[in-house]
Amino acid sequence: MFSVWKAIASGFLFAAIATGLAAAPALAVEESPQATNTIADTLFADVARRAAALAAAPYAPPSTDLPKAFDGLDYDGYRKLRPRPETMVWGKAGNPFAALPLPRGGLYRDPVAIHFVDATGAVERHVSPSFVDFVDFPAANDNTRAKLGASGWRAITKPGQAGAGYEFAVFQGGTYFRAVGEGQVYGVSARALAIGTGSAAGEEFPRFTDFWILEPQTSKTGVKDESLTFIALADSPSAAAAYRFVLRPGRDATIDVAAEIHPRTDIVEAGVAPLSSMYLRGPADPHMKSDARAEVHDSDGLSILSTYGDHIWRPLANPASVQVSAFVGTPAGFGLEQRRREPEAYADSEAKYERRPSIWIEPQGDWGEGEVRLLEIPTANEYADNVAAFWRPAEAWRAGSVQRLGYRLHWMDGPHAAPVARVVSTTIATAPESKRLQRITIDFRGASGFAARDLRPDVWATSGVLSNIHVTSDADALVRLTFDLEPGASPVIELHAALANSTSQQTETWLFRWTPE
Repeated sequence: MFSVWKAIASGFLFAAIATGLAAAPALAVEESPQATNTIADTLFADVARRAAALAAAPYAPPSTDLPKAFDGLDYDGYRKLRPRPETMVWGKAGNPFAALPLPRGGLYRDPVAIHFVDATGAVERHVSPSFVDFVDFPAANDNTRAKLGASGWRAITKPGQAGAGYEFAVFQGGTYFRAVGEGQVYGVSARALAIGTGSAAGEEFPRFTDFWILEPQTSKTGVKDESLTFIALADSPSAAAAYRFVLRPGRDATIDVAAEIHPRTDIVEAGVAPLSSMYLRGPADPHMKSDARAEVHDSDGLSILSTYGDHIWRPLANPASVQVSAFVGTPAGFGLEQRRREPEAYADSEAKYERRPSIWIEPQGDWGEGEVRLLEIPTANEYADNVAAFWRPAEAWRAGSVQRLGYRLHWMDGPHAAPVARVVSTTIATAPESKRLQRITIDFRGASGFAARDLRPDVWATSGVLSNIHVTSDADALVRLTFDLEPGASPVIELHAALANSTSQQTETWLFRWTPE
């Protein structure tokens, strides 16, 4: 079972492969999806050995030789460094996937080496600047362009197929990546590793230094590989790591991650499967009254499933000061979800928040003891991620150890499956009869027949006074729980609510941290 850590709050294209991973002779393997797995296994083992060697040596920071013509670019300036779609690797129509390198520039200063691996295991490194359209940079000469380099890459499915192909993932900046399912638009982000997130000492951002992207194959029977596999090397002052990613696009895209992490120093504040999102305002936290839109967010809550089957929903907030919450226990899954899917909830036809994906982390194997952490940072705009969620192991990672972890990320159009009624909305407002009284409304939706007559409320708070607890329902399997909170002088109040019948809990457990505006 999960428990809540109550009160942490504070203000606060090609050339030979580079030396280090040998360009070695091609591997003698059959050209098939199974052969791709063999190549990936060999590469992953090689990159893991390289990560171990890096971790045993002092950290070497990345080069900062970004040409002046591309340095200091703002968002619009960087967008003028347009990647040329016709230079996609494996972009021929009929191929299942293609890859398009992305340039350095602006915020993306760190160089990334991108290697492409063919069906024989031969490796080539992308070094050509021809993948960028420099029409808006006429002063940049050939020498300057050659020094630009790549900062990441995009994954495209069904390239060259009109109406079918689309970009479904991007890996760029630190160890950040994003993906979308069919019909979705980018929103919540993931990272390979977080170190010190929410720490008073400051956060460390590991970075990908190399990618080895494996060419998708077609077997001799004509069956195409429906997944895109690549290996990545990451480095930071505290750790070096090898990662294996397997991407599968679709209505709900998935990414399988296998990690071998080699701490260079003792790591007390590791973050596994970290997620980053934006929450500006919503009916649970409507303090941005200058914004006419009722809701502005990439995600509206943290969802957790314990190994005991407990389903937890924690609505997000844009607090007045930094808030850190911890949910202690072993997760069977967790994620940041976007549950409101009605366009009218956001009234923003450009941002399309109703089409932002939910993301669900499904651990593979035993992660051991630890806790899911949630970090909420105050923000005045929607242009920076102010929410982070991740799993933190209970024991520190010691220098010289090896940490092996695996998990699957689901990028979904809605919440993960659950057998209980789930929270569909939370509203918190000042009651008209008192400026201090907070009126809280939680809507649960269940299967057909879900109704208030069979349910009793389980509501409590760590401080303050609760009153006027009512449960009502309508004909659409929606049950509404309302209650009032008189907070008194309490600066932080943890709230709990659920609905149960005579035998068991029938809803998610709703948790919320109330703080004054």
